[in-house]
Amino acid sequence: MRVFHVSPRLILRIIGILMCFASIIWGYYEHQAGNMLFVGLIVGLIVGLRFGGFAVIQHFALRFALRREDLLPLKLVTFLDYAAERIFLRKVGGGYVFVHRMLMEYFADLDPGRPGSD
Repeated sequence: MRVFHVSPRLILRIIGILMCFASIIWGYYEHQAGNMLFVGLIVGLIVGLRFGGFAVIQHFALRFALRREDLLPLKLVTFLDYAAERIFLRKVGGGYVFVHRMLMEYFADLDPGRPGSD
């Protein structure tokens, strides 16, 4: 029976954090704290972007683009919770689903730019 599972990503994150701290400490004792801090930050940035950072950037870029075109509200979770209170949506796990399929299809057909809709 496996009680505790350590993923390779977690190990690499821990290594990246330890490298940042080690470079800061080593640079301090070698009187080159500024250079080692820079190296530690770069390594931390690379590791962070490699393991989830790009997804975060893409997520916020998509939300910004949709907001700029007025396709989504700025406070999306508040809007979805409001729709769930009004029984348009239902919370399922970490997401939302429409209560009725006809309601979903009605809102989908409102898009004037969609091919096949009049």
